[in-house]
Amino acid sequence: MSKKLTVAFLLLLSGCSTTATISRVDGGTYTAKIVRSDQDSLFVKTSSNGSEIAIPRSNVSDIDHPGNGMAVFGALLTAYGGLNVAAGASTCGEVGGAYCVGTFLPAAVGLSTLIWGLTTWTNSTDAAQGGATAAHTGAVPTPPSVSAFDFRGSAPGSAQRR
Repeated sequence: MSKKLTVAFLLLLSGCSTTATISRVDGGTYTAKIVRSDQDSLFVKTSSNGSEIAIPRSNVSDIDHPGNGMAVFGALLTAYGGLNVAAGASTCGEVGGAYCVGTFLPAAVGLSTLIWGLTTWTNSTDAAQGGATAAHTGAVPTPPSVSAFDFRGSAPGSAQRR
């Protein structure tokens, strides 16, 4: 039974990639990774030869970003895993190792699948949006240039009254 589940899970994962399906106005599609964009074009890297091509935004009717299906699957598996942990964690010490692995494994796999799906989807949508988000390359957002708590140049009691 466990071999069948392993094979099914690996087949599910093999169907997921980091390429977006870009539908064109004329009915055709591109399957490629969105690298970056500007206000006029999407720049994609094709899977066939790895070259970068520009697709005018006026030719794009829809984009199916990668990762959304895996994020939903990961969220459902994490929820199931959470229920599994809530129901079986108290007897984990009494029953033994294999039971404990089976109790915690769905939550661990579900959470990692959720994180992978959200990261892949976010990277693709950020690259497609272009503009200010295209310059953002890290996990930590770029801090604002001016803080709401920057009081330099204004001393207490120096407010002008009219």
